[in-house]
Amino acid sequence: MIRHSNQAPRWLLWAALALTAQAPAGWVTVRATEQSPRLSGFASVQPGTPVTITALQAGVLASLAVAPGDTVQPGQTIGRLGGPQIAAALATAQGASDAANAALAAERGKFADHLSTTAAVAQAEAAAAAAHADLAALRAASNLQSPVAGQVQSLAAGPGAALQPGQPVAVVQPAAGAWVRAVLYDAPAAGLSPGMAARFIPANGAPAVSVTLRGVQGNLADGGLALAFSGAGLPPGEAGTLSLSLPPRPVLLVPSEALVLDDGRWWVMLHDAQGDHAVEVVPGAAEGAQTPILSGLAAGARVIVQDAALLYHRDIAAQYQPPD
Repeated sequence: MIRHSNQAPRWLLWAALALTAQAPAGWVTVRATEQSPRLSGFASVQPGTPVTITALQAGVLASLAVAPGDTVQPGQTIGRLGGPQIAAALATAQGASDAANAALAAERGKFADHLSTTAAVAQAEAAAAAAHADLAALRAASNLQSPVAGQVQSLAAGPGAALQPGQPVAVVQPAAGAWVRAVLYDAPAAGLSPGMAARFIPANGAPAVSVTLRGVQGNLADGGLALAFSGAGLPPGEAGTLSLSLPPRPVLLVPSEALVLDDGRWWVMLHDAQGDHAVEVVPGAAEGAQTPILSGLAAGARVIVQDAALLYHRDIAAQYQPPD
Protein backbone atom coordinates (compact mmCIF):
# COMPACT_ATOMS: atom_id res chain seq x y z
CA MET A 1 0.00 0.00 0.00
CA ILE A 2 1.27 3.46 -0.85
CA ARG A 3 0.55 6.50 1.28
CA HIS A 4 0.42 10.00 -0.15
CA SER A 5 2.39 12.77 1.52
CA ASN A 6 1.04 16.31 1.78
CA GLN A 7 4.43 17.95 2.36
CA ALA A 8 4.70 19.54 -1.12
CA PRO A 9 2.03 21.52 -3.00
CA ARG A 10 -0.29 19.08 -4.68
CA TRP A 11 -0.42 20.76 -8.06
CA LEU A 12 3.37 20.70 -8.24
CA LEU A 13 3.51 17.01 -7.33
CA TRP A 14 0.79 16.19 -9.84
CA ALA A 15 2.55 18.09 -12.58
CA ALA A 16 5.82 16.29 -11.93
CA LEU A 17 4.14 12.90 -11.82
CA ALA A 18 2.20 13.64 -14.98
CA LEU A 19 5.49 14.03 -16.79
CA THR A 20 7.17 10.94 -15.34
CA ALA A 21 4.35 8.35 -15.17
CA GLN A 22 4.35 5.90 -18.01
CA ALA A 23 1.78 3.48 -19.36
CA PRO A 24 1.22 0.51 -16.99
CA ALA A 25 3.57 -2.39 -17.51
CA GLY A 26 1.43 -4.75 -15.49
CA TRP A 27 -2.08 -5.31 -14.17
CA VAL A 28 -3.92 -8.20 -12.53
CA THR A 29 -7.46 -9.46 -12.80
CA VAL A 30 -9.44 -9.18 -9.57
CA ARG A 31 -10.45 -12.62 -8.38
CA ALA A 32 -13.15 -13.72 -5.98
CA THR A 33 -12.32 -16.03 -3.12
CA GLU A 34 -13.53 -16.98 0.34
CA GLN A 35 -11.97 -15.54 3.47
CA SER A 36 -12.47 -16.71 7.02
CA PRO A 37 -11.97 -13.67 9.26
CA ARG A 38 -9.92 -14.61 12.31
CA LEU A 39 -10.49 -13.09 15.73
CA SER A 40 -8.06 -13.33 18.61
CA GLY A 41 -7.96 -12.00 22.13
CA PHE A 42 -6.84 -12.56 25.67
CA ALA A 43 -8.05 -15.78 27.29
CA SER A 44 -7.56 -17.54 30.59
CA VAL A 45 -8.38 -20.98 31.92
CA GLN A 46 -10.95 -20.74 34.69
CA PRO A 47 -11.34 -23.25 37.50
CA GLY A 48 -14.73 -24.64 38.36
CA THR A 49 -16.26 -21.21 38.90
CA PRO A 50 -19.93 -20.68 38.00
CA VAL A 51 -20.66 -20.09 34.32
CA THR A 52 -23.39 -17.68 33.28
CA ILE A 53 -25.27 -18.66 30.13
CA THR A 54 -26.63 -15.71 28.16
CA ALA A 55 -28.71 -15.12 25.06
CA LEU A 56 -26.82 -14.76 21.79
CA GLN A 57 -29.67 -13.02 19.97
CA ALA A 58 -32.59 -10.82 20.91
CA GLY A 59 -35.75 -12.88 21.26
CA VAL A 60 -38.26 -14.55 23.55
CA LEU A 61 -37.32 -17.52 25.72
CA ALA A 62 -39.72 -19.95 24.05
CA SER A 63 -38.83 -22.96 26.20
CA LEU A 64 -36.67 -23.90 29.17
CA ALA A 65 -35.47 -27.49 29.52
CA VAL A 66 -33.82 -27.35 32.96
CA ALA A 67 -34.60 -26.40 36.54
CA PRO A 68 -32.32 -25.45 39.44
CA GLY A 69 -30.51 -28.53 40.69
CA ASP A 70 -30.56 -30.35 37.33
CA THR A 71 -27.36 -31.93 36.04
CA VAL A 72 -26.25 -30.87 32.55
CA GLN A 73 -23.58 -32.02 30.10
CA PRO A 74 -21.38 -29.91 27.78
CA GLY A 75 -23.45 -28.78 24.81
CA GLN A 76 -26.74 -29.77 26.40
CA THR A 77 -29.68 -27.54 25.46
CA ILE A 78 -31.09 -25.58 28.37
CA GLY A 79 -33.52 -23.44 26.40
CA ARG A 80 -34.57 -22.13 23.02
CA LEU A 81 -35.18 -18.63 21.73
CA GLY A 82 -38.16 -17.74 19.57
CA GLY A 83 -40.56 -14.89 19.06
CA PRO A 84 -41.10 -12.30 16.30
CA GLN A 85 -37.49 -11.02 16.30
CA ILE A 86 -35.99 -14.47 15.83
CA ALA A 87 -38.64 -15.40 13.25
CA ALA A 88 -37.99 -12.19 11.28
CA ALA A 89 -34.21 -12.65 11.42
CA LEU A 90 -34.53 -16.27 10.30
CA ALA A 91 -36.88 -15.29 7.46
CA THR A 92 -34.44 -12.60 6.31
CA ALA A 93 -31.49 -14.99 6.49
CA GLN A 94 -33.44 -17.72 4.69
CA GLY A 95 -34.45 -15.26 1.97
CA ALA A 96 -30.85 -14.14 1.53
CA SER A 97 -29.71 -17.76 1.30
CA ASP A 98 -32.41 -18.62 -1.24
CA ALA A 99 -31.56 -15.55 -3.32
CA ALA A 100 -27.85 -16.39 -3.24
CA ASN A 101 -28.59 -19.98 -4.31
CA ALA A 102 -30.78 -18.74 -7.17
CA ALA A 103 -28.08 -16.29 -8.28
CA LEU A 104 -25.52 -19.11 -8.20
CA ALA A 105 -27.75 -21.36 -10.30
CA ALA A 106 -28.30 -18.56 -12.80
CA GLU A 107 -24.58 -17.80 -13.00
CA ARG A 108 -23.78 -21.46 -13.58
CA GLY A 109 -26.39 -21.58 -16.32
CA LYS A 110 -24.87 -18.53 -18.00
CA PHE A 111 -21.43 -20.10 -17.72
CA ALA A 112 -22.70 -23.26 -19.42
CA ASP A 113 -23.95 -21.05 -22.26
CA HIS A 114 -20.57 -19.25 -22.41
CA LEU A 115 -22.14 -16.03 -21.14
CA SER A 116 -20.25 -15.82 -17.85
CA THR A 117 -16.77 -16.31 -16.44
CA THR A 118 -15.20 -18.59 -13.86
CA ALA A 119 -14.54 -15.54 -11.68
CA ALA A 120 -18.23 -14.61 -11.67
CA VAL A 121 -19.21 -18.19 -10.81
CA ALA A 122 -16.64 -18.28 -7.99
CA GLN A 123 -17.99 -15.03 -6.60
CA ALA A 124 -21.56 -16.39 -6.69
CA GLU A 125 -20.42 -19.62 -4.98
CA ALA A 126 -18.71 -17.64 -2.24
CA ALA A 127 -21.80 -15.46 -1.72
CA ALA A 128 -24.03 -18.54 -1.47
CA ALA A 129 -21.68 -20.19 1.05
CA ALA A 130 -21.57 -17.04 3.19
CA ALA A 131 -25.38 -16.71 3.18
CA HIS A 132 -25.73 -20.37 4.17
CA ALA A 133 -23.23 -19.89 7.01
CA ASP A 134 -25.13 -16.83 8.28
CA LEU A 135 -28.38 -18.82 8.31
CA ALA A 136 -26.78 -21.76 10.12
CA ALA A 137 -25.22 -19.46 12.72
CA LEU A 138 -28.56 -17.76 13.39
CA ARG A 139 -30.31 -21.10 13.83
CA ALA A 140 -27.61 -22.30 16.22
CA ALA A 141 -27.75 -19.04 18.20
CA SER A 142 -31.41 -19.67 19.04
CA ASN A 143 -30.32 -22.82 20.90
CA LEU A 144 -28.96 -22.01 24.40
CA GLN A 145 -26.43 -24.61 25.60
CA SER A 146 -24.41 -25.30 28.72
CA PRO A 147 -20.69 -24.77 28.11
CA VAL A 148 -19.65 -27.29 30.78
CA ALA A 149 -20.79 -30.35 32.66
CA GLY A 150 -22.28 -29.40 36.01
CA GLN A 151 -25.36 -28.49 37.93
CA VAL A 152 -27.83 -25.69 37.25
CA GLN A 153 -27.34 -23.31 40.15
CA SER A 154 -30.04 -20.76 39.31
CA LEU A 155 -32.26 -19.43 36.54
CA ALA A 156 -32.40 -15.73 35.67
CA ALA A 157 -35.31 -15.91 33.23
CA GLY A 158 -38.36 -18.04 32.59
CA PRO A 159 -40.39 -19.05 29.51
CA GLY A 160 -41.91 -16.04 27.80
CA ALA A 161 -39.20 -13.63 28.94
CA ALA A 162 -38.01 -11.11 26.36
CA LEU A 163 -34.22 -11.31 26.16
CA GLN A 164 -31.52 -9.08 24.71
CA PRO A 165 -28.07 -10.24 23.55
CA GLY A 166 -25.90 -10.91 26.59
CA GLN A 167 -28.82 -11.14 29.03
CA PRO A 168 -28.36 -13.96 31.60
CA VAL A 169 -30.60 -17.01 31.43
CA ALA A 170 -28.99 -19.54 33.78
CA VAL A 171 -25.94 -20.13 35.97
CA VAL A 172 -24.20 -23.51 35.91
CA GLN A 173 -21.77 -24.72 38.58
CA PRO A 174 -19.18 -26.92 36.82
CA ALA A 175 -18.85 -30.42 38.25
CA ALA A 176 -15.11 -30.63 37.58
CA GLY A 177 -12.47 -29.54 35.15
CA ALA A 178 -11.70 -26.14 33.71
CA TRP A 179 -13.03 -23.93 30.94
CA VAL A 180 -11.70 -20.98 28.94
CA ARG A 181 -12.94 -17.43 29.26
CA ALA A 182 -11.95 -15.29 26.28
CA VAL A 183 -12.55 -11.62 25.51
CA LEU A 184 -12.77 -10.69 21.84
CA TYR A 185 -13.26 -7.29 20.23
CA ASP A 186 -15.09 -6.52 16.97
CA ALA A 187 -16.72 -9.93 17.28
CA PRO A 188 -20.15 -10.03 15.54
CA ALA A 189 -22.49 -11.79 17.96
CA ALA A 190 -24.72 -12.75 15.02
CA GLY A 191 -21.81 -14.67 13.48
CA LEU A 192 -21.14 -16.74 16.59
CA SER A 193 -22.84 -20.02 17.33
CA PRO A 194 -22.31 -22.79 19.89
CA GLY A 195 -20.08 -25.55 18.60
CA MET A 196 -17.64 -23.33 16.70
CA ALA A 197 -14.07 -24.61 16.97
CA ALA A 198 -11.24 -22.43 18.26
CA ARG A 199 -7.73 -22.75 19.68
CA PHE A 200 -6.41 -21.75 23.08
CA ILE A 201 -2.70 -20.90 22.80
CA PRO A 202 -1.01 -20.89 26.25
CA ALA A 203 1.39 -18.02 26.88
CA ASN A 204 3.96 -20.43 28.40
CA GLY A 205 4.68 -21.96 24.99
CA ALA A 206 2.77 -25.18 25.60
CA PRO A 207 0.95 -26.73 22.62
CA ALA A 208 -2.34 -25.15 21.60
CA VAL A 209 -5.53 -26.80 22.88
CA SER A 210 -8.64 -27.26 20.74
CA VAL A 211 -11.71 -25.75 22.39
CA THR A 212 -15.37 -25.36 21.48
CA LEU A 213 -17.55 -22.28 21.84
CA ARG A 214 -20.38 -22.99 24.26
CA GLY A 215 -21.90 -19.59 24.91
CA VAL A 216 -21.58 -15.84 25.32
CA GLN A 217 -21.13 -14.52 28.84
CA GLY A 218 -21.96 -10.95 27.94
CA ASN A 219 -20.75 -7.57 26.69
CA LEU A 220 -18.09 -5.71 28.68
CA ALA A 221 -17.96 -1.99 29.38
CA ASP A 222 -14.93 -1.53 27.10
CA GLY A 223 -16.71 -3.05 24.10
CA GLY A 224 -15.32 -6.56 24.43
CA LEU A 225 -17.41 -9.70 24.22
CA ALA A 226 -16.78 -12.40 26.85
CA LEU A 227 -17.11 -15.95 25.54
CA ALA A 228 -17.05 -19.36 27.23
CA PHE A 229 -15.21 -22.33 25.67
CA SER A 230 -14.82 -25.92 26.80
CA GLY A 231 -12.06 -28.38 25.99
CA ALA A 232 -10.03 -31.30 27.29
CA GLY A 233 -6.57 -31.02 28.82
CA LEU A 234 -6.80 -27.34 29.74
CA PRO A 235 -3.93 -26.23 32.04
CA PRO A 236 -5.55 -24.76 35.19
CA GLY A 237 -4.79 -21.10 35.79
CA GLU A 238 -2.95 -20.65 32.49
CA ALA A 239 -3.42 -17.48 30.41
CA GLY A 240 -2.88 -17.06 26.71
CA THR A 241 -4.60 -16.21 23.45
CA LEU A 242 -7.82 -17.51 21.97
CA SER A 243 -7.95 -17.74 18.16
CA LEU A 244 -11.33 -18.13 16.48
CA SER A 245 -12.13 -18.26 12.75
CA LEU A 246 -15.52 -16.95 11.63
CA PRO A 247 -17.54 -18.55 8.81
CA PRO A 248 -16.08 -17.80 5.35
CA ARG A 249 -17.28 -14.74 3.45
CA PRO A 250 -16.82 -13.79 -0.21
CA VAL A 251 -14.06 -11.26 -0.83
CA LEU A 252 -12.10 -9.85 -3.74
CA LEU A 253 -8.31 -9.94 -3.44
CA VAL A 254 -5.85 -7.51 -5.02
CA PRO A 255 -2.09 -7.07 -4.53
CA SER A 256 -1.50 -4.68 -1.64
CA GLU A 257 0.86 -2.58 -3.78
CA ALA A 258 -2.07 -1.68 -6.07
CA LEU A 259 -3.67 0.39 -3.29
CA VAL A 260 -3.02 4.12 -2.94
CA LEU A 261 -4.00 6.11 0.18
CA ASP A 262 -4.90 9.75 -0.43
CA ASP A 263 -6.40 11.98 2.26
CA GLY A 264 -7.69 9.03 4.26
CA ARG A 265 -9.35 7.34 1.27
CA TRP A 266 -8.15 4.27 -0.60
CA TRP A 267 -7.97 4.06 -4.39
CA VAL A 268 -6.94 1.65 -7.12
CA MET A 269 -6.28 2.27 -10.80
CA LEU A 270 -8.51 0.35 -13.21
CA HIS A 271 -7.39 -0.64 -16.70
CA ASP A 272 -10.46 -0.99 -18.91
CA ALA A 273 -12.09 0.21 -22.12
CA GLN A 274 -12.25 3.75 -20.70
CA GLY A 275 -8.51 3.80 -20.20
CA ASP A 276 -6.68 3.99 -16.89
CA HIS A 277 -8.69 5.71 -14.16
CA ALA A 278 -8.96 5.78 -10.38
CA VAL A 279 -11.80 4.22 -8.39
CA GLU A 280 -12.34 4.46 -4.65
CA VAL A 281 -12.43 1.19 -2.69
CA VAL A 282 -12.89 -0.01 0.88
CA PRO A 283 -10.13 -2.48 1.79
CA GLY A 284 -10.05 -4.98 4.63
CA ALA A 285 -7.04 -6.02 6.69
CA ALA A 286 -4.05 -6.95 4.54
CA GLU A 287 -3.07 -10.61 4.41
CA GLY A 288 0.57 -10.69 3.41
CA ALA A 289 0.94 -9.47 -0.17
CA GLN A 290 -2.83 -9.49 -0.78
CA THR A 291 -5.60 -7.22 0.52
CA PRO A 292 -9.33 -8.03 0.47
CA ILE A 293 -11.58 -5.38 -1.06
CA LEU A 294 -14.91 -5.06 0.73
CA SER A 295 -16.53 -2.70 -1.79
CA GLY A 296 -15.75 -0.66 -4.91
CA LEU A 297 -14.64 -3.47 -7.24
CA ALA A 298 -16.15 -6.40 -9.10
CA ALA A 299 -14.63 -9.75 -9.99
CA GLY A 300 -12.95 -9.66 -13.37
CA ALA A 301 -11.88 -6.01 -13.15
CA ARG A 302 -8.30 -5.24 -14.19
CA VAL A 303 -6.32 -3.47 -11.48
CA ILE A 304 -2.97 -1.84 -12.25
CA VAL A 305 -0.16 -2.92 -9.94
CA GLN A 306 3.04 -1.46 -11.36
CA ASP A 307 3.43 2.32 -10.91
CA ALA A 308 -0.07 2.54 -9.45
CA ALA A 309 0.71 5.64 -7.39
CA LEU A 310 2.25 7.48 -10.34
CA LEU A 311 -0.71 6.72 -12.57
CA TYR A 312 -3.16 7.68 -9.82
CA HIS A 313 -1.62 11.12 -9.39
CA ARG A 314 -1.43 11.64 -13.15
CA ASP A 315 -5.13 10.81 -13.39
CA ILE A 316 -5.95 13.26 -10.59
CA ALA A 317 -3.70 15.94 -12.07
CA ALA A 318 -5.56 15.74 -15.38
CA GLN A 319 -8.75 16.84 -13.58
CA TYR A 320 -7.25 20.06 -12.20
CA GLN A 321 -5.60 23.17 -13.61
CA PRO A 322 -2.65 24.46 -11.55
CA PRO A 323 -2.89 28.07 -10.39
CA ASP A 324 -0.97 30.77 -12.24
